[in-house]
Amino acid sequence: MKHLKTLTALACLGAATLASTTAFAQAYPSRPIRLIIPQAAAGGSDLVARAMADQIQQRLGQPFVIDNKPGGNEAIGPDIVAKAAPDGYTIGIISSTYSINQTSVGPKLPYDPKKDLIPVAPMVRIPMIIMVRNELGVNDVKQLAAYSKTKPGQLNYGSGGPTSFGGMATEWLKKMSGADITSVPYGGKGLLQGIMGGDLQVLFGGLAAAAPVLASGQVKIIAVTSSTRAAKLPDVPTVAESFPGYDVVPWYGFVAPAGTPPAVIAKLNQAITESVAAITPKLLDMGNEPMKMSPGEFQAFMAKDLEMWKKIADATR
Repeated sequence: MKHLKTLTALACLGAATLASTTAFAQAYPSRPIRLIIPQAAAGGSDLVARAMADQIQQRLGQPFVIDNKPGGNEAIGPDIVAKAAPDGYTIGIISSTYSINQTSVGPKLPYDPKKDLIPVAPMVRIPMIIMVRNELGVNDVKQLAAYSKTKPGQLNYGSGGPTSFGGMATEWLKKMSGADITSVPYGGKGLLQGIMGGDLQVLFGGLAAAAPVLASGQVKIIAVTSSTRAAKLPDVPTVAESFPGYDVVPWYGFVAPAGTPPAVIAKLNQAITESVAAITPKLLDMGNEPMKMSPGEFQAFMAKDLEMWKKIADATR
């Protein structure tokens, strides 16, 4: 009889907990949601997140409070999310740097990516463009590699650092092509000014952020880093057309603290997915490729992405 009473009590407790969680998810969100972005204002993920914020807010009925937390090779933002209450009121943006930080070249992280954060939804893939100064007189990456060998030590490329996806993507190109290009770390600031001023001759970046530089007429695009040509730039060749096998495409997505109720994750995923669909023309115009995945699919995608960056990190160390 005592055993039966214990089982009954446990069953009642489980039912009460489930009812409480269900009620919380149904009422969610009832107040503003803090969105942690691991880049500075006007950074790539910041631009995309702000483009989507209004659509997501309309669907959830609560405002997004955007909080930029750059630094630590984009590790500061995810750490804040990882340590937040798992209630859906603090979520964050991550990028491919989240994967890079887990490779052999990544920094020591203050959180455990496998235990402390869970995927919510992807936003976009961002085929990077490769820009060069016009005076180089090259029109594709094969010509760039050949030209660089005639000017050893004279061509510079800029990046946010050796563990940024721009820096690693450039080093991967150097590994595959034999190009002689010297890294000039900028810490993520002043890159566009660097190529405009002539301190840099080569730069990997996003189309949206680079638009003002490209409009100057001093810089041109010679390639995209995806394995297929970008919809926005159908006449620009891929790196893979010159060096088969090259395919490096960063991405942005949302994560939440581990332990966030699945029903809350599902509600966020639906709002984000619908918002991506609603502004697809705008995202394409920014040079992005919209993504649509369930939380489980996004988790599998992230695992595959991590393996790719591990391969690049080990090959370019």
